[in-house]
Amino acid sequence: MPNGQRGRVFGLHRAADTAGAVVGPLIGLALYEALDHHLRPLFWAALIPAALSVALIAAVRDPRTTHTTRTAARTPQARWRDLPRPYWRVLAVLTVFGLVNFPDALLLLRAHQLGLSTAGVVLAYAVYNLAYAALSYPAGALSDRWPRPAVFAAGLVFFAIGYLGLGLIHAPWLIFLVLPLYGGFNACTDGVGKAWISALVPDHQQGTAQGLYQGATGAAVLVAGLWAGLAWNGTGQVPLIVSGTAALLIAAALPAVTAVRTRS
Repeated sequence: MPNGQRGRVFGLHRAADTAGAVVGPLIGLALYEALDHHLRPLFWAALIPAALSVALIAAVRDPRTTHTTRTAARTPQARWRDLPRPYWRVLAVLTVFGLVNFPDALLLLRAHQLGLSTAGVVLAYAVYNLAYAALSYPAGALSDRWPRPAVFAAGLVFFAIGYLGLGLIHAPWLIFLVLPLYGGFNACTDGVGKAWISALVPDHQQGTAQGLYQGATGAAVLVAGLWAGLAWNGTGQVPLIVSGTAALLIAAALPAVTAVRTRS
């Protein structure tokens, strides 16, 4: 990966991937209206792009396969125990944050509880993803020039705005202001987080480092979903406010706690 462009690369990937999460819900919304609000045939229709996606994998070829085979013997073996200490420090902090980052499905449940119809929830989700996709590349490019902990911390501020906003508002129309701001959270953390992890480890440990990062933070999000669901209590205000406040505290401490020198 080109030096000084890690944020751009991961940001472009997130922007392209999330663009599908804008188009998909809008197509689903159109079909939902066309099918007279019947969900079962909509689920069957969703199988079509899923099957096509799997089929398209067969057309993917890795141009580095031959080169990788020739150089495998000269590549140091990547072991998780050999990952550098700065990586573990960053991983620990981001995993702790994952414990308050519960699944977006609960945010959409809150939107519905605030008064949005099923169609309104789908539209709000599409607006959120539109902001996420639009901001991902600029946020990644910014992280190539500014310290990535600072950009990630800015994402946690957007997270807090989204969670505290959903926890405190009562008017349904405000959801269409809060969720796009919340989209700034993933834009400033998803691709930026991967670029940050990538810059902490040598090339031969990239797969191991990214796999552990995704596994640890994914497990933390699972735990967050469990405790938030148990504490939902009809409105979800308590877990939303708790998580939003915790994110602000982590954002304030993040640059100092994870202050390490990384590769660009």
